[in-house]
Amino acid sequence: MKIQFLNPSIYWYSGFQYKMLPPLSLPILSSVFRQAGHEAEVADLEALGIRPEALTVAWRNQRDRWPDAVGITGLTITQRGMQATIKALRDAGYDRPIIAGGVQLSLNPQDGLDWGADLVVTGECEGNVVELVASGARGIHQGRPMPIEDLPLPDWDHHNPRVTTYEANLEFLRPSPSIAMWTRGCPFSCIYCGNTIFGGQKTRYRPPANIIAEMTDLAQRGAKHCFVYDDEMVGTAVPDGWMGAIADGIEHLGIRWITQGRCSRKHVTRQLLEDMKRAGCFYVLWGVESFSQKVLNHMRKGITPEDVDYVLRLSKEVGIKAGVFTMIGNYGETEEDIAITADALQRLHREGLYHYRQTTICTAMPGTRLAEMAQAEGWYEVAPDEGTQMLQVKRGPLWVSGPRLTYWLHEIERRAPRGDYPGVAQ
Repeated sequence: MKIQFLNPSIYWYSGFQYKMLPPLSLPILSSVFRQAGHEAEVADLEALGIRPEALTVAWRNQRDRWPDAVGITGLTITQRGMQATIKALRDAGYDRPIIAGGVQLSLNPQDGLDWGADLVVTGECEGNVVELVASGARGIHQGRPMPIEDLPLPDWDHHNPRVTTYEANLEFLRPSPSIAMWTRGCPFSCIYCGNTIFGGQKTRYRPPANIIAEMTDLAQRGAKHCFVYDDEMVGTAVPDGWMGAIADGIEHLGIRWITQGRCSRKHVTRQLLEDMKRAGCFYVLWGVESFSQKVLNHMRKGITPEDVDYVLRLSKEVGIKAGVFTMIGNYGETEEDIAITADALQRLHREGLYHYRQTTICTAMPGTRLAEMAQAEGWYEVAPDEGTQMLQVKRGPLWVSGPRLTYWLHEIERRAPRGDYPGVAQ
């Protein structure tokens, strides 16, 4: 069996072409199918700039090379692209099975069937997707996870475009960026989190040998940077010796990598950060969200402003740069709370405790507790599929108006610039 995996394009309606980094799900699935003896390849239509109309024409002209099945993935904000991709294939006359999955269809699986897919697989599916496709399954089926130690390396040999040709979503991941996954799962329950597949799960850690093999493969492909794009790798209970073993195996590769983290005085230790630096980590993007304890409690973040100060100071001492992610327009947040965050960010900037700051507007995404609360209280807004999704607001939540949120975005930028600045060690 031959299967073609597609990541849908959205630039033709969103106004932005997202060639930041490829989704990992498809090259991993390509490996899963190849290990089972099938042919598989991935085309990232968004990165390649292929509109649905062009896809229809291309497929009509290559009928003799049609795969036995097509797999399509997508997020909530790319659902329009998923629907258009399925239609484009059907318009070309493709009458073979189309399998669809991803976050959006894990939330609303019937949508995939309504769009023209034959099979919708929800959740993690590496453990049974080959069986489902090979058996000719139709309708909606729950995916089955594969033990994390058995997950194969992503199949970059049959991925178009090459992983190192992406533009990366952050300038300090250039040139020659890449992406990897070292853990899966996040045990926390923040109300705004749209992590509907891996959220609420105990973190699973890949064996160091598997990670070493994957990073070695990326280095051989010319990768100089890597985004270890995990749900929450730093700030959880990392197994003893895990990061040290990884460092032993990859420090000679010279790949500089970044990851995301949760501020925790309990789990972020000096030894962990030192091992990370030795392994090549030069940046951690910390999910801070707010410096108002009231707001942190409302969002069930489970951290304190003191946790943030501790982690940022320790990062600076070890020599790992810190990025700070914050949001405004959070549940129950007033302008006084936003001012607390703005003051704190100004102080961090003055003390040289961050090198990058990103502030977005809290968006109630489908499938989150926040969306349920917003719908029940009458202030839910559908996230736009055009423009910069997390920087748009129509009227704001109940506590702060849209114009005032826009004011605070500019005020925070005035007080706390976003990028590197003179006087901070590079």
